[in-house]
Amino acid sequence: MQRELIVSFDVKIIDSLGVKLYTTIPPMIAELIANAWDADAHNVWLKFNNSSDKHIEVKDDGCGMSFDELNKHFLTIGRNRRSDLNKDTSSEGRKILGKKGLGKLSMFGIGEKITVSTIKNGHKTTFVMDYEIMKATESDDVYKPLIKDLDIETKEPNGTIITIGGIRRKTAFDLNAIRNTIRSRFHIFSKDFVVHINDDEALLIDDNAMNVGEYQFSWKFPDDFEDMRNNFQDLYQFGVNKGITGTIYTAKTPLRKEAQGIVLFSRNKLVQENKTFNPRGNDNFFQYMTGAFDVDFIDNDLRIDNCSTDRKSLAWDNYDNDDLVTLNEFMEKLVSITQSGWREKRKEEKKKKISEKSIDVDQWIENLNKAEQPLARKLTTAIIENDNIDETRASEYVQCIRDMYGFSSFRDFTQQLDEMQALDNENAIKLLCDWGEIEAKEYAKIALGRISTIDQFERYISKNASETKVIQIFLEQFPWLLDPKMEKFEREVTYSKLLKQKFGEDTDLPETNRRIDFLCTNSSGIIHIIELKRPCIKLTAKEMSQVASYTEFIKKQFPANAEKVKGYLISDNMTFESGAETIRKGLEKEDIYIKSYSDLLAEARRYNQQFTNVYEEIHSLSIADN
Repeated sequence: MQRELIVSFDVKIIDSLGVKLYTTIPPMIAELIANAWDADAHNVWLKFNNSSDKHIEVKDDGCGMSFDELNKHFLTIGRNRRSDLNKDTSSEGRKILGKKGLGKLSMFGIGEKITVSTIKNGHKTTFVMDYEIMKATESDDVYKPLIKDLDIETKEPNGTIITIGGIRRKTAFDLNAIRNTIRSRFHIFSKDFVVHINDDEALLIDDNAMNVGEYQFSWKFPDDFEDMRNNFQDLYQFGVNKGITGTIYTAKTPLRKEAQGIVLFSRNKLVQENKTFNPRGNDNFFQYMTGAFDVDFIDNDLRIDNCSTDRKSLAWDNYDNDDLVTLNEFMEKLVSITQSGWREKRKEEKKKKISEKSIDVDQWIENLNKAEQPLARKLTTAIIENDNIDETRASEYVQCIRDMYGFSSFRDFTQQLDEMQALDNENAIKLLCDWGEIEAKEYAKIALGRISTIDQFERYISKNASETKVIQIFLEQFPWLLDPKMEKFEREVTYSKLLKQKFGEDTDLPETNRRIDFLCTNSSGIIHIIELKRPCIKLTAKEMSQVASYTEFIKKQFPANAEKVKGYLISDNMTFESGAETIRKGLEKEDIYIKSYSDLLAEARRYNQQFTNVYEEIHSLSIADN
């Protein structure tokens, strides 16, 4: 009687546990890699053919299967390998991964024709399974695969080759994506168990290392969870007693969706795909979190299976299993502790970067008065803890917050925040967005006041007011009328005062102790010598000679700053006596200028008007946005 290979099945099982359960390539390939591991293979070769005859070949150098083993083991659907053999390890001592006996069905989710060729101890068997023929088989019948090689003798080494043909997929295989997914589903790869993809060295899989180069922080259990041991002793001890190990990583920037969450492995094989282990999982933290844990204890029983059929998740809804319930609580607590730790670490890291780029946040807040500190801390915390604000923008925002405290509008605004109870992070960030308008409003308020001052000064000029009794006194109060950047300002400075400041009390004074109307410096370090005349006076060579003499004196006394000394003669009558125009042009070469009050006031008006214009523009945009 001719020997036959027999598959006993129900078509519905093939459909439900094959075609519909495995619809993508990596999980299916993972099942075949697990089989190769259990067969003590040291190499698995994957060949993806994108030609018109699209097919996938999976070859291993494991122990192979005899004809009888094919019938009793491989072709028996639903066979629990571990309980059937009553052993937990392979011949070489590897922990056996297979348990459900359904991995072979996964191939029908990708292709319709499966060819298996296996060699063991010099005997080779090859057969073909056709999904369309299997579907046509009556429920009460058995399916008999087409045998091509029936236990023939061969000198080829042990191993198995599975070819998946009749592939429904039309697009080309993405080998990099397949490699990354396979690599993420196991912790079994090493120099002793290597997966080769299309003989491309760049696609070789021979280690399990996670790419932690992109990650910012990490927490390893149990080493980095001392607080858990102190505050949640029962859960901590559960993790230790069950031999749970693993690491949670957080990235600098949000991760790809498929990389977010924690995966669980048992016996070095994926049993739980990415999971947040948080009931809500909507916090920004979960966009940055990833990790992997080994939970071998859940798969130690030879008979009980805690994994879902497709190995995408554990059977968390099995409330009869106390270990699974506690494992879920354990993972939730790890994630919760990590979430809090991540926020603190990110906050300190951001503060450090901000300090390097701009200001020391803590030191600045410490230097504020006690009444101002709570709001400053609230606002800076809102900026630093906002995951959407990078370090550069955070630095800019914190500088703006610091500058706000110099403006009364900001202080008035903060009093309306109901003692800060209503100031949540969103409002704090909104406040920063309104900063441009607040700042512009303050400057506009100052500018409007200055424009009123300019109007008053123009009235004095039009009335030909006295330079000593009116104009000098007015300019002493409002030096910005002469230069918007004016800082240091001294009125009626005598030669003797300057010489005493420079050389001491014993200095020989000049014969004429002349008096300079104004000696000023601006923010650029320029020294202004200013001589004022009554607005309507006609300037002569005498007045021009006077300011030239003052300027020359200052340059000689302060030679190091000679290039920064400028002289100004100011009146409002720009008609000169005969010959004075020539002198004026010569003085300009020596940085001595004659200006009119009207020119100075027009320049001051333009300078301050720009602030009111900016405020009006920002305010109108703000109204439009709302």
